Amino acid sequence: MHEDLKTKNKKIRVITTIAPLYSFTKNIVGSYAEVENLLPSGAEPHEYSLSPEDVMKISRAQILVKNGVGLETWLDKLTAQGAGVNKQVVVDSSTGINIISGDPHIWLSPKNAVIQVKNIREALVKADPVNAEYYTKNAETYIKRLEQLDRGIMKITSSLKRKEFISLHSAFLYFARDYGLKQAAVIQEFPETEPTPRHIAEVMNVIRTNNIRVIFSEPGVPHKVVETLAQDLDLQVSNLDTLEKGAFYPEWYEAMMRANLEVLKMAMGQ
Repeated sequence: MHEDLKTKNKKIRVITTIAPLYSFTKNIVGSYAEVENLLPSGAEPHEYSLSPEDVMKISRAQILVKNGVGLETWLDKLTAQGAGVNKQVVVDSSTGINIISGDPHIWLSPKNAVIQVKNIREALVKADPVNAEYYTKNAETYIKRLEQLDRGIMKITSSLKRKEFISLHSAFLYFARDYGLKQAAVIQEFPETEPTPRHIAEVMNVIRTNNIRVIFSEPGVPHKVVETLAQDLDLQVSNLDTLEKGAFYPEWYEAMMRANLEVLKMAMGQ
């Protein structure tokens, strides 16, 4: 009896790769499991490099939650080698999502977030069946909050006067698809790569043709091409957060999505 109690009270360890996944997981497990995010706040997931300490963290965890869709190529290499991850349940949170080629930012649509939460919940229930009922109940509660967020976004985006937008790079394709918006063009054809003069000329043509008045950049990412376009064409520059570099608390995802929504409302509702 004493041994059963000890086993029941021993918390499983879960590693998530990016901040949205931390929020999703933490809302499911509450205080019943230990959750740690692999990437520190401010780290860029596209270019991350695993340290020996990271490998140790992964090896101590029972569950590893990744985004998938090619975001964590640095993790996939480790998984392929089997080093430190042969004992873990590896959860690809993108399972069941209708993927858009070239865009791994699935979490930027709450409709996808619901699917991701369900994938994480299923893994937790299998890995820690003693607490299955608790995880299931928490997941249901959190999914209702995400559905409320989804309805709020739909209400605002459906009434926006402008539907076309220009962004720094292709991060908001899922959001656009699910909420009736259209990414008319991107400044960077490829992430972290300067656009060619020909591409910029095409973007300028799209801006004029669609009477676009705003470019969406990202917080903390100064970009000379964006600034130049804004000055030359008298455009507003607003920041939409891709939520890749985040803080780690349960309500963070919802708070950041609502903040993005306010930016959209101000920029495209006029």
